[in-house]
Amino acid sequence: MNPICSEISWKYQKNKPFIETFLFRNAPGFVYKEKTPELEGEIPVFTFHMAHPDWFEAQCLYISENGYKTLDADEFLYTLASPPGRQVKKTVLLTFDDGLKHVWTVAFPLLKKYNLKATCFLIPGCIPQGNHRIRPTLEDYWRGEASIGEIITLDGDDSPLATWEEIKAMHESGVIDFQSHTMYHSLVFTSNDIFDFVHPGYDSYFYGNIHVPLYTESGKDVVTREAILGMPIYFAKPRMSATRRYFDDEGIRNRCVHIVENNGAENFFAKKNWRRILRKEISGYRERANVKERYEEPDERDRVIFEELRESKGMIEEKLPGKKVTHLCYPWYEAEDFAVRISREAGFETNFFGQLRGRPTNRPGDDPFRIVRVEGLFLQRLPGPKRASIREVLKKAFNLKGIYKSLETAAKE
Repeated sequence: MNPICSEISWKYQKNKPFIETFLFRNAPGFVYKEKTPELEGEIPVFTFHMAHPDWFEAQCLYISENGYKTLDADEFLYTLASPPGRQVKKTVLLTFDDGLKHVWTVAFPLLKKYNLKATCFLIPGCIPQGNHRIRPTLEDYWRGEASIGEIITLDGDDSPLATWEEIKAMHESGVIDFQSHTMYHSLVFTSNDIFDFVHPGYDSYFYGNIHVPLYTESGKDVVTREAILGMPIYFAKPRMSATRRYFDDEGIRNRCVHIVENNGAENFFAKKNWRRILRKEISGYRERANVKERYEEPDERDRVIFEELRESKGMIEEKLPGKKVTHLCYPWYEAEDFAVRISREAGFETNFFGQLRGRPTNRPGDDPFRIVRVEGLFLQRLPGPKRASIREVLKKAFNLKGIYKSLETAAKE
């Protein structure tokens, strides 16, 4: 799970759920079966991140015209807790991860228009605290009071995430339910093997630096995770799936950063052997210095994760008076058993993943701490008239990757 791995490997990581749906058919039957007269006692959960006006409206229209009921997370849990075998017809849950601006500018107006609901999993620690803006939405565009560019562009000079004011307005409407996506959406180092170094081509991701693993300064986590040129990047995993976290030596990190700063900053990386220079310096440092590095103990890990989950829960509830946060979605869809256990202790009643081997869908009586989700692109594969073909879904996926890539590029410029 390293954003500076080869382009092919990273693309696979980002598209893994979509690819594995077809490789292993570990998804609801309607996704890959040509003939499915109706849902077979299941409750599909769809996952989205961004929303483009045209295709998301088409999906909302499809749900509405085919008589599907949308639930919020509490209603979904109530249905899931029903006795096994209970017949559930035409019921789905729509979820958005991260809480991007598009939830406010695009999804919210369209959900209202078609009388639908959704649940959004927030990263409260990444939402700018001083941004009090309420930005134009599709409703403003429909009235001719905003351009479509304002609505869909994830502007790098503004927060790509919805602001607390926007979130509060959506919460009060009852249309979108807000729950936790952990406090910081963190990666952590898991080995003292250096994978690479932060360089000008490093993809820190344009909100919250979520592709930069947590590191420490004076023993405390730097949750803003700035990607500083020259920093060593060790092998890393999502916080909720890392059985042990590796804490790197700050002296090694600072030494690498200083070498880059004192040798031309970005120009340093024009040297063909820049990695060799940094690795040689690290080797020498290890020989002459008392290296301060360590691995996290299990009880320390459990305590830190418990505190983070409680903090994420508490911040959302503080910002949205009257709100009770009891549902947790794992970043990158990954978590080990210890995280599931700790989430129970922290007061959560469900855990949302992506796809899990052996559990293609959700049915009454299933474990609420192993909820599976399928990519939102498959929504129009639900049984109904004008159901999309697999070819149409693949074509749309290809087109949307281009759309989203352009939005990401615009946000970084």
